Amino acid sequence: MCESPKAAGRALHPDFPNEPIVGAVSGAHPKLLLRRSEDGTYQVPRRSDEEIMRRFEAADDLVNHLVAYFKRKKAEFPEWTDEKNLERIRLAVMQKIQQGKWPYTQSEQTWILDRLRERSVGPAP
Repeated sequence: MCESPKAAGRALHPDFPNEPIVGAVSGAHPKLLLRRSEDGTYQVPRRSDEEIMRRFEAADDLVNHLVAYFKRKKAEFPEWTDEKNLERIRLAVMQKIQQGKWPYTQSEQTWILDRLRERSVGPAP
């Protein structure tokens, strides 16, 4: 896997998660999902560079939309604190993911919300 996949001139954000794909098959003797590498060892499978880049681009696009939404709500409701606004967005993102409408992993969800905070109000205290 190359260290920094690029597509259309965009580089993958260095903090974007790339965790292994974990899975098992049930039965009398559970079986783990593994793949055989070129050297003959077995490894937990990972996403391809292209899939990681697609997931990053989708997550980054969502962050852009959430930042615009954050700013719009901040202007509409100036009495809301930044934390209240971020919490409302966090709950809505979690709900969409739990309902299966958005396909983000837990670590991708965390990355999205961290980037939203960073781009909207600055780094977390």
